[in-house]
Amino acid sequence: MRLLSATIAIVSLVGVIVMAPIYGAAIFMLLLFGLFLLALVGVLSGVDDRSVPQHDPAMNPKAWRNGDSH
Repeated sequence: MRLLSATIAIVSLVGVIVMAPIYGAAIFMLLLFGLFLLALVGVLSGVDDRSVPQHDPAMNPKAWRNGDSH
């Protein structure tokens, strides 16, 4: 599904670029750009979370005020 969304995103973005110099194609450009944004959201929703998890997260947000070491 991600490959289909990526293909739709690329084709619609190229369509917007190709239609940019055409006078009177503003409606089609807006539709293609909207399709590009929707397909881009589909591509980004399939991307894995690659953030680094914390090993020992601080559980007490007031520890610095109370003088605790953790």
